[in-house]
Amino acid sequence: MSMNAVSPAKRVLLLLLILAASLSASSVQAEELTFVLRVERGQVPAKMRLIRVKQGDVVKLRWSSDRPIALHFHGYDIGQKVEPGAVAEMNFTARATGRFPVQEHKPQTGGGHSHGAAIVQIEVFPR
Repeated sequence: MSMNAVSPAKRVLLLLLILAASLSASSVQAEELTFVLRVERGQVPAKMRLIRVKQGDVVKLRWSSDRPIALHFHGYDIGQKVEPGAVAEMNFTARATGRFPVQEHKPQTGGGHSHGAAIVQIEVFPR
């Protein structure tokens, strides 16, 4: 049967089924990823300073620290306080693509805060 013999309604239905199948296939590729990050003297080990994920991945960052620290994940606007002897989690679905720093929020005298150097960079690649 040629495509010309298929009614317009059936063509639309066929295209919708193909689109649904491709969307379903792309969502199957999303992963659930966990990264364990230990901050010591304001840094994580060099091999953990760049984390790469793909758009749609569900990401869990499990933080521990040798001192109290307030972290901010820019681009996703997630903040997290980490206390020594405890594990704190940042959870997000990687929707926005790009490179986003996680930095320490340092309180300033008189209010407000400043940012230290990036502790971790999160790269989110398009799927």
